[in-house]
Amino acid sequence: MYLSKIMISGAVSRNPYEIHRVLWRLFPEDAEAERDFLFRVGQSDRHGAEVLMQSLRKPEKSSDSARILASKEYPLSLQTGQRLRFLLVANPVKMINDEGGRMNAAGEVKKCRVPLVRENDQRAWIERKLEDAASLEVLTIDPVFPLRFRKSGEGRAGKIQQVSFQGVIQVENAEAITVLVHTGIGPAKAFGCGLLSLARV
Repeated sequence: MYLSKIMISGAVSRNPYEIHRVLWRLFPEDAEAERDFLFRVGQSDRHGAEVLMQSLRKPEKSSDSARILASKEYPLSLQTGQRLRFLLVANPVKMINDEGGRMNAAGEVKKCRVPLVRENDQRAWIERKLEDAASLEVLTIDPVFPLRFRKSGEGRAGKIQQVSFQGVIQVENAEAITVLVHTGIGPAKAFGCGLLSLARV
């Protein structure tokens, strides 16, 4: 696994959907490959954005829109009982029935994702996501500016509500928490949500 710092420049840096697309191009072409990276947007301004990316493959090809500033191997070795600081910017949501009563192909009412906005609900969400993997010792929850995006070739725009979770966890199942690091937590991973960063206390 690799951790890389990427600088995204130009108009691309203001659209998280486009950031995902240019990050994909940093890897050697492989028609059979599935997305095997997670990312989080850090500091940004009107000129560009700095991105932290975690990937199974090493990024190799900088472009005009995405420049690789640094990349290093990230050996992950976790132990049960270990205490770790963590940071996660995620999109905590719940599923509800479609208000308009629209049906899916199976004739059932469609389900829609809606953001969790109350802190108690957000805390319960992260506790469920970490269940059987780690226990929370310290937790700070902070709202983050919503992500606004527009898909190329489509007129509709979208919005994703982000929340920052950080604090201290104790590992209860090293294998389970390793899976969460590799796969990410929650939806909207293609928009920069879900990357779980860990560090020693």
